[in-house]
Formats: sequence, structure tokens, C-alpha cells
Amino acid sequence: MTIEMIAFDADDTLWHAEIIFKEAQDKFCQILSAWHDPESIHKALFDIETRNISLYGFGVKSYSLSMIESAVALSDGEITGNTIKDVLKIGQDMLNTEFTLIAGVKETLETLSGEYPLMVITKGDLLEQTTKVNRSGLAAYFSAIEVVSNKSQRAYHQIMKKFDLNPHNFVMVGNSLPSDIQPVLSLGGTGIHIPADTTWAHELMDDFDPTQKKFYEIEHIGQLTDLLPKIH
Repeated sequence: MTIEMIAFDADDTLWHAEIIFKEAQDKFCQILSAWHDPESIHKALFDIETRNISLYGFGVKSYSLSMIESAVALSDGEITGNTIKDVLKIGQDMLNTEFTLIAGVKETLETLSGEYPLMVITKGDLLEQTTKVNRSGLAAYFSAIEVVSNKSQRAYHQIMKKFDLNPHNFVMVGNSLPSDIQPVLSLGGTGIHIPADTTWAHELMDDFDPTQKKFYEIEHIGQLTDLLPKIH
């Protein structure tokens, strides 16, 4: 197989991201503790966030709006403007938080970029995601950065068409089975799954078939350099 492009997911594939959301959720629970217990708060926020994805998409800004809506609902409208300000601060801190690269990422990208063309495909807010890539110090390794509203089969098809890529020679690397792997496999591409330490509930996929052709799973990104030459 001639690899025309290796694409990488960003959050929780190149750097740790889910932990930032979990820390934010803990802070949110503390603010709402006067009204509800943590389990009820988690559930309400998850339900509202899920409903809002079709309206706001993915990312910290969307999450912040869902936290505000949840705070109003959980407090029956009793929450004050000052407390809403505290909720907004959680979102602002998330955007400014220094994130940590996953072990082995920089070294692996440095090696692979000398042998293959690389790109990033990530979903969410354009400004938020491109800022992350630039802040990560990894931008120089990629020939393109594509930010999409959702990682559907159609979105991948459009990207492949844009860059004149043969799906059979396309490799996607990521931590999410429904977002990074299954859509690419469905198009005839190769999907390489790297499970993350923590995975967002929306990125779980109970009915995924690991026996699919061109599906691979590795424990950490450093194993990519040995795997890629063996892919047919």
C-alpha cells in the first residue's frame, strides 16, 4: 500500500484534552452543590450538552453554553449573575489552560513527517482548534489542518476529494472509534485506533466491529513507526 496521507485527530490523540473537561465538570459541580448532588448535576449537564451538540457543535464554547443552561435549570432560575460569572470563568480557564502533549507524540511526528505527508483532522470550533495546534508546537509537522463541525463519513469524503486522495491510500489515527475510525473504514481507508486514558461518553461505540478489514489498534503513538510499513 502506498500511503498518500496520514491524518491525526487532535484532542486526546496528540494532547490530553478530556481531563480538562473533567476538571471543569468538578468545578461546575462545586458551584451547583447548593442545589443538587454531583450525580444529578453530571446527568443534567450531559443531557443538555448532548441536546445542544446539534445547535452549538463541539468544543469549550459549546460546553460553556451548556453549563450556563444547566445552572439555570438545576437552580430553577435562582442562580445569580455573579454565580453565572463563575460558570463562565470555568470555560475561559479551559481555553487558557496549558495542555500537555501525549508521551511520544513530538518524536513520532518528527520521524513520520520525514517519510509521509501528515495532516490534522479535528472537529469543533475553528478558532479554538487551530489555536490549539499552533500552541502545541506541532504545526510545522503538518501540511494541512482541517477543522470540521462533525467527523462524518461525508466530512472525510469531502476532505479526501479536496486533497485528491484515494481513500484506499488514506490512514486516520485517533482515539475515537465513531469519529476517527469507523467513518474512514467505511470509505475503504485505514483506521488506527489509539485508546485514550479517558474517553468522552459521546465518543464510545459499543457495536464497533474490531474484525473489520484495515482496522488496527496500538497501545501508544510510538508504535506507529513500526506499524505503518506493515500496512497493506
